[in-house]
Amino acid sequence: MFIPFMSFGQDDVKKCDKEVQFTNAKYVGCTDVENQMDGFGKLTFDDGSIYEGYFKKNKRDGFGKLTSADGNNYEGDWVKDEKDGFGKYKSADGNTYEGNYKNNMKNGEGEYSYQIANQKTTEEGVFKNDMFFSGVKLTDINNGTFLKSVFKNGDRIKLVQTSPQFTIESNGSYYSNGTLRTGIEKTISQNGFLIIEKSFENGDEIIGSEKSNIKNYYVKDDIEGDLELIKINLETEPNDDTKYINLKIATKTPTENFRFIFDTGAEPFTIGYNLFNKLKENGLEYDDMNVIIATIGVRGEPTNNKVIRLKELTIGEYKVRNVIALVETLETANVSLLGIGFMKKFKNVLWSLNDNQIIFYK
Repeated sequence: MFIPFMSFGQDDVKKCDKEVQFTNAKYVGCTDVENQMDGFGKLTFDDGSIYEGYFKKNKRDGFGKLTSADGNNYEGDWVKDEKDGFGKYKSADGNTYEGNYKNNMKNGEGEYSYQIANQKTTEEGVFKNDMFFSGVKLTDINNGTFLKSVFKNGDRIKLVQTSPQFTIESNGSYYSNGTLRTGIEKTISQNGFLIIEKSFENGDEIIGSEKSNIKNYYVKDDIEGDLELIKINLETEPNDDTKYINLKIATKTPTENFRFIFDTGAEPFTIGYNLFNKLKENGLEYDDMNVIIATIGVRGEPTNNKVIRLKELTIGEYKVRNVIALVETLETANVSLLGIGFMKKFKNVLWSLNDNQIIFYK
């Protein structure tokens, strides 16, 4: 707001001492020939409210300050007993507005700050008949999370939710409660990396529209190999139904293959705590996605997992690039799982239960 704010001092105001008694108030100041309040004066109401400023024909007109008995204060321009022009308002509970008025309501450019419960909100832009019409609305939810809404002609067109963990940004049309009706929603990590992108129409997510950088998808160019398909035999231990698959994960210093439990009941591809550290010691080539995901461990307890993207791994005759994996952050979590999420890197995957074999299609 770059609007000059005027006030009156003691030396530049023509003061008068005419007294006029009303039913519920007393006036001391300047009057016209009809003994109407006109010019500078002070009107004191029986309830304790005070207006000090300019009058014209018995109405507040010009610059003046109203101090209400209920604790609400306004200092600014008046026209015919209504707030009109530029002014500053402060309520008894600390809400403030600084900007333009018309017809006794917020109209034009201004900044309105208010608090509901423990949430503080500031609206800066254009108001229309006391309603926020165009500009930016910022809400501090008081837990490190902020909501930033952009309005245009009375409609929200953008919403950004920022938290210590990530940012959710959406653009489009919205319902009155701020829920995205039609448009695009993006989840972005702290370092600006896109995590998930979704499209919505009439409040529903469009099926198949999700794009995620923390999930595996089929990308033909990510698979290197001459064969159209490969067959991988599952390994087992005597007197144990657990099935294993051998993978070789790219490191600067070559390492042996490592066994992963083949788990059709699990979604993620998970690397155990100790294995991850061994791979790092040998120069693991990966990107940290700066995202933490909670999963339920084998004992039914929630554990945190770091999301990474492996540059490359080898399974059979295929080299597979850009594989999303979860890394256990608990030192005792050392089970490495190959779940359904890994299979999504391929065009198709078939599992033969009788042959203990998996077929991967390029």
